[in-house]
Amino acid sequence: MRKVEAARAALNAVNPEVEIIEVAARVEGDQIEKLISKNDVVLDCTDNFATRHALNRSCVRQRKPLVSGAAMRFDGQLAVFDLTKKNSPCYACLFPEDAEVEEVQCSVMGVFAPLTGVVGALQAMEAIKLLAGVGNSMNGRLLLLDAKGADWRSVKVAKDPGCKVCSP
Repeated sequence: MRKVEAARAALNAVNPEVEIIEVAARVEGDQIEKLISKNDVVLDCTDNFATRHALNRSCVRQRKPLVSGAAMRFDGQLAVFDLTKKNSPCYACLFPEDAEVEEVQCSVMGVFAPLTGVVGALQAMEAIKLLAGVGNSMNGRLLLLDAKGADWRSVKVAKDPGCKVCSP
């Protein structure tokens, strides 16, 4: 069974009234814009910088909050970019598009399976808070988790006035 089918079946078992639209293909270009336009919050659960930056650009253009999560080996991270707020940083403020990065994927490097559940649960929590307008979102902060030592660290992320994506 494909992941999208398994996810739909599991979610519908918990709540059959939820409408789930499966997208079992690489999403690019105008399709990203269309999908994001239909949603109030975007959760980035991707495993590559090209897709993350494409999602970010679209969220900036459409002023949609982006909840970004990642896990690699024993390291997890979570960041919220509430792009409905004028002074919010975007993903590119933290990870510039033109920066040289080594693209490593969990399919090659591995990932501590429970860590993906922790990061996913945190993403869901932040998305619900944004949708319900309750509590304080993690907007403008990067949460880092070292699962080996169960150590958490939070780093403030400021809007980059020279950001090529979100600055005028």
